[in-house]
Amino acid sequence: MRFDRVWEIAKKDMASVRRHRYVLYGLVVMPLIFAIVVPMITILPFLSAEVAGDNLPPFAPPGFSVKQATILAMVSLLSLIFMFIPAFVPSVIASYTFVGEKINKQLEPLLATPTTDSELLLGKALGAFLPAVGVTFASFTGMVILVDLLTLPIFGYPVLPDLLSLVILFVYCPLIAILSVSVSVFISSKVNDVRAATQLSGVSVLPVLGFYFLFLGGLLKLDWVELALFAALLVLIDAGLFYLSKMTFQREEILTKWK
Repeated sequence: MRFDRVWEIAKKDMASVRRHRYVLYGLVVMPLIFAIVVPMITILPFLSAEVAGDNLPPFAPPGFSVKQATILAMVSLLSLIFMFIPAFVPSVIASYTFVGEKINKQLEPLLATPTTDSELLLGKALGAFLPAVGVTFASFTGMVILVDLLTLPIFGYPVLPDLLSLVILFVYCPLIAILSVSVSVFISSKVNDVRAATQLSGVSVLPVLGFYFLFLGGLLKLDWVELALFAALLVLIDAGLFYLSKMTFQREEILTKWK
């Protein structure tokens, strides 16, 4: 495999992102909403309210006052919510990787180049992965700054980043981005409509939804064993999807039948 070819394909895809308003929306507007709007509506109501009783969420940490524990529980939910950015954003970008180039009459010259299937698929995946992870990191940084500013009077110290948020940012988010990219590239190589590719790529969010609601219901305590098991599951899914994409990718069929 020649990584210079992979990088050239990735660079071309990343440069083409600026020409699609829908893709730019996913790269700019959605991360801003997660960085500013979601923390405000999640944390702000608890800062001035008096939290009475001891009915805490099942995922609230022990050893704090009711108000502090409730706020920290909401902060943990915020960290988990950020797994949705690398699940959604790459699907928007990667859905255009094959279908968009077919519509713009740019796919045939690319498929006719001497690049291997692995180089082509990896380049397409990288072109969606890097922007998605970049905006996730930028959005997460904005959220951390805002949350710490809001909660500093309550705790007297920054509550973020904590261990859970760092695991989510540096382990789960890249793995979920790879999952989303793999699903989207596979689907977009099989269909010939951008809207259908984008809609079908939404299945990549299902593992994130499952993990999120299991935590929300208190069924997952997020100890090291559970965190490692979920990471291992994502690695297996990512590897399986890339292998499936490579095995089922038929450039000759695309060249002859996509008319």
